[in-house]
Amino acid sequence: SSPALSCACMGSTAVRCRWTSDRDTRMDQRLTIVVTTSPIPSHPSPALLRALFASFAAHLPGFEHCPRILVCDGYRRPTAGGKPQLCSEEAYNCFLDEVDRLSATSTLGPCRVLRLESVHGYGLALGRALEVVETEFVLVVQHDWLLVQNTDLCAAMSAMDSDGEVKSIALQSLTTLGYAKRLRVRYNIELPPSREVCGLTLTPQLFWYDKTHVCRAQHYREVVLRDAPNGVGECPERKYGLEFMWPRLLAAGDRLEEVHREFGVFFWDVGAEVIYHLSGRKLRAAEDLPTGSAVGSDAAPSAGAVVAELHGEARATTAGGYTAAAAERAALVPGLALAKGAEARISAAHGEGPRQHAKFKGRCFICGLKGHSKLLCPARPMEPGLPPEECSRQVIAGC
Repeated sequence: SSPALSCACMGSTAVRCRWTSDRDTRMDQRLTIVVTTSPIPSHPSPALLRALFASFAAHLPGFEHCPRILVCDGYRRPTAGGKPQLCSEEAYNCFLDEVDRLSATSTLGPCRVLRLESVHGYGLALGRALEVVETEFVLVVQHDWLLVQNTDLCAAMSAMDSDGEVKSIALQSLTTLGYAKRLRVRYNIELPPSREVCGLTLTPQLFWYDKTHVCRAQHYREVVLRDAPNGVGECPERKYGLEFMWPRLLAAGDRLEEVHREFGVFFWDVGAEVIYHLSGRKLRAAEDLPTGSAVGSDAAPSAGAVVAELHGEARATTAGGYTAAAAERAALVPGLALAKGAEARISAAHGEGPRQHAKFKGRCFICGLKGHSKLLCPARPMEPGLPPEECSRQVIAGC
């Protein structure tokens, strides 16, 4: 007989969730959390990693004991050339030593650490992690995407068990708020209808994003990474999403719903951000670390600890509806602050210093105009809800 889901919930928090079958396999043992990390300016501080794993404790109830794999990309490139790393080799090695210590003290939970000897890039590093995954499902997480809402992974796996056409379920971010409107305005595409599966609203996603998602490990190995192989420094979002999946869906025309079923990529539409982008490239270790968050501290944040304090909200844009939502949101994360360059650009945007003239070719997420980012938008008010002395410690939301 087919297995049946037993899930007791209280509000949005699952307090018991297991899969009942002949062998009574627990749902939290059907999934591995795979986290990828690489050199960033805040190293050797493990503050970002601590915040991420604390968000698991706070927002993945019932999955405290599921297996985890942390894959740490290498520092040295296999060949000469390429972009310089975002921190020194010494800083990264010290960070890796911190990771080993955190793992040894169970601060990261039941986590296996994979150290890669040379630079692989996100796609190949993820592939190495998938080689040792033993569970059916994976929750793939990049090191700077924090969970900010409770998420019932049991329900996501149950939906994929019930509907074989669902190959991947992404957690909602700023990018997929007002997703149908975004596609209509930008690309003149009418999104295929959402489907209700096991109480979840699953909306077709016409692109493969690397941000946090649930997928079967076998689908990753045999489809995503095989149909669009990654080289050193490459990622599935570009190889599979941009170069393989998106052109086929764009050319589908009236057959869009049919062609999309071949890919089976959906996001779980809850109408709010579930994951929040801290943009690890723009962070530095705070000079005045709060008590208990200094590098080398053994104190692990508890499941109820406030790890990332969010201010503001995602809101509708006003300039012709080019973007569905804009991030006028900021986070305070223990041990982290904006990099000096980003801090200077924010100050300049508000007339508090010399204006920075960085090239920006995209459109602003707030006003929809080309030529500047949301950090430099004249329509952007000062950071919401914070005194001026705290502004430099904010991490502005990404998408």
